[in-house]
Amino acid sequence: MLTKFYKALKPEGILTTYCVKGTVKQALRNIGFNLKRLPGPPGKREMLRAVK
Repeated sequence: MLTKFYKALKPEGILTTYCVKGTVKQALRNIGFNLKRLPGPPGKREMLRAVK
């Protein structure tokens, strides 16, 4: 599913998620995303931004 997201995004496209599990981060990196952790909104500690 993550590969479909990657293919659907235009260059420099951004995917954001509240899931910051190590397995998800590694899968996103393996596909080709550049990752950055960001502070989350109220009620969430952090979120993840993945840029194509």
